[in-house]
Amino acid sequence: MTPLVPGSRRRSALVAAWPRILGRQLGVAALLLLGFVAPVVVTLVLTHLGEQGIRVERDLQSVVTELHVQDGWEWRVISGRENARAGQGPITASRTRLDELLARATGEGLPADAAERVRAAIRTYQVAVDQELRLLAVGKWEAAATFDVSDVDPAFEQAQTVLAAEGSLVAVHTARALEYSDAGPAVMLLAIVTVSVVQGRRRRINVQHEAERAGEARYRTLIDQSSDLVLVTDRNGRCVFLSPSAERFLSSPEGAVAGESPQAVPFDLLSVVDPQDRARVAARLHAVTPERGADLELKLIGGHGTRRFAASVQDLEANPSVGGLVLTARDVTDKLLMLGELEHRALHDPLTGLPNRTLLTDRMDQALIVDRGVGTALVLLDLDRFREINDTFGHHHGDEVLRQVGPRLAQVVGPDATVARIAGDEFAVLLPRTTDLTAAISAAAALRATLEIPFLVDGAVLDLEASAGVVISGLHGTDASTLLQRADIAMYVAKTDARGVFVYDPELDARIPSKVSLLGDLRRALEHDELVLHYQPKVSVRTGEVVGVEALVRWEHPIRGMVAPDDFIPLAEHTGLIGPLTRRVLDLALTQARIWSDAGRPLVVSVNLSARNLVDDVLIRQVVGLLAEHGVRPELLELEVTETAIMTEPATAHQLLEALSRLGIRISIDDFGVGYTSIGQITSLPVDELKIDRSFVTTMDVDPDDELIVRSIVELGHNLDLTIVAEGVETEEVLTALSAVGCDVAQGYHLSRPLPVAAMDAWLDAHVANPTWIHEPPPLRVVPRPRRYGDRQEAHRPD
Repeated sequence: MTPLVPGSRRRSALVAAWPRILGRQLGVAALLLLGFVAPVVVTLVLTHLGEQGIRVERDLQSVVTELHVQDGWEWRVISGRENARAGQGPITASRTRLDELLARATGEGLPADAAERVRAAIRTYQVAVDQELRLLAVGKWEAAATFDVSDVDPAFEQAQTVLAAEGSLVAVHTARALEYSDAGPAVMLLAIVTVSVVQGRRRRINVQHEAERAGEARYRTLIDQSSDLVLVTDRNGRCVFLSPSAERFLSSPEGAVAGESPQAVPFDLLSVVDPQDRARVAARLHAVTPERGADLELKLIGGHGTRRFAASVQDLEANPSVGGLVLTARDVTDKLLMLGELEHRALHDPLTGLPNRTLLTDRMDQALIVDRGVGTALVLLDLDRFREINDTFGHHHGDEVLRQVGPRLAQVVGPDATVARIAGDEFAVLLPRTTDLTAAISAAAALRATLEIPFLVDGAVLDLEASAGVVISGLHGTDASTLLQRADIAMYVAKTDARGVFVYDPELDARIPSKVSLLGDLRRALEHDELVLHYQPKVSVRTGEVVGVEALVRWEHPIRGMVAPDDFIPLAEHTGLIGPLTRRVLDLALTQARIWSDAGRPLVVSVNLSARNLVDDVLIRQVVGLLAEHGVRPELLELEVTETAIMTEPATAHQLLEALSRLGIRISIDDFGVGYTSIGQITSLPVDELKIDRSFVTTMDVDPDDELIVRSIVELGHNLDLTIVAEGVETEEVLTALSAVGCDVAQGYHLSRPLPVAAMDAWLDAHVANPTWIHEPPPLRVVPRPRRYGDRQEAHRPD
């Protein structure tokens, strides 16, 4: 065997060891590759996540901007600077942009649950704004202002809170991603670590600078576009920054800042604060801390006058980019004026400007507190023969008389007393610090006497008288409600017995049981749910379909049994109980309307209003509140008013009916044909239906004159595009006659008497199950009915 030479031995060993060497080299290369690639991949992924988070942050900030845009337009509308229709367009456009931004943020990585929380908060705010705009669109300024405070503002604050919370979470995740993007595995070579860290920090710095620039631009845009004033000041009130809106407000027409030289900043903030507010504002500036800001109201003197602002102050002295106190102020002058006007309207009679029942009650409460329940007198006055003035001279003269009554009464009692108008022709005089009943009676007599002096209106001399009811606290009651109720009773007795002045007598019920004793029972009936509703159907003359029901109140007296409406409704109308009674009827009627609607049987429910209701300033709020409480569509409620009720105060009635009609509520004129409403007035009223008085309907099949009247009303109503209802249908013959003249709807005992709810449901089921309607109008009807010309009669020609 040939021995191997040393070189060949090494070559053989190298060949034998090559696989192991190659494996080690590959392993080292793999480790090197892994150590370089893995950090790069991790860094790229985390950097991408960080940049993605920044984009989400930017979108959420833009969402906040759009929310402020919507809030700005909402404020312009509620403050009266823009109408609801003008504000709807910009608000809708902003909402569209907001939805797009939120969708983009979701696509860029905003978690789905976070996006849903943001959407829910914004949706709540937008729904509140829509409801507020609807109230403003129908002229409900007072309700809109209340709703703005109770719902809109809290919803806006909640939306901001949710957006801030979600934005903070996104910012935290973004920062972590950017920080982690700088780290690499422990096995990473020092050079690779150094390069990655440097590159990561560079990227982070660039991204942070970009975010800061975007944020600064965003907030600069917000400040520039905001109508709020933003000022940066030191604790002595020296301003170093003014937002554009602040510059515009403070600049005089010549371009100088009010109270200073033309140099805009720095300037003394206190120099443009109203002198009465300066000490308070200066104290707040020194008291504010980083942990506790300050809210205040102040008046600022601008280049075009003084305005009132609601302001907040935050201490950002420690923030190097601010270095001072930030005062943000919103102009609330118009809002306060509007709220003041709304409050005045809510507490005063629109015709006379006198306090109404609400303000009178409030002042009574205050007087009773001061007098400790003893020593406050109340006189209620009812004008006798006032309706004669309206009927004879017209409502212009009647309104002018009412305007003259207040000043006359005030001259008698002096400045400490309160003179109020509490109903159409009823006035009240509150006499504080009056402990002597004799003095109260003397005051009532003097008040009557001044009203007996003739009134002069447009050259006409008009005579009036009055009936007065007197009560005094301690003797007749210790609270406003009791005193008002007992003064009502006393006034009622004075009027019905022609006594002039009558003092409430606790023994009154025993002496006059027929009427007055019912009054106390009626109050208790309202409190103990003794009132119930019966329903009478309204049926289509042509098809027999039930098109609605009329709600008629009944009183189930625990002792007297069923009390007829004619016995207690006039009593309620004459006293202050008609308001609570109407509200109770509306509540019961809408409760049943909702039950029928839920059962798949939606019926229009009609409720009667009295003349007193048409001058009640709380009626609309009650109707709107009850519709919302029961969830009933407005078109399922119909309110019936008589011609006489409308003509009591036509201007006020027209205004109220217009407001109700704009809400979608149907309006019906009841007992049409027996009042004084002219055709011109009917065309100007927001009427949907005419109900022909039963006196014409009941005998129209045998009395040609009544048939002619009914036919004329039907033709008139149809020409005005109104639904015509005939009430008092008691025979089949009358129903046939109504079909012949083209009447739309019938109501009366021939179809059904008023029924309790259970019986009404049974009747409706039976009526649907047995459709036996055969009242199609004939194509031609010849009725011989005489037409009278003086004493001569001649046959009427065929139609």
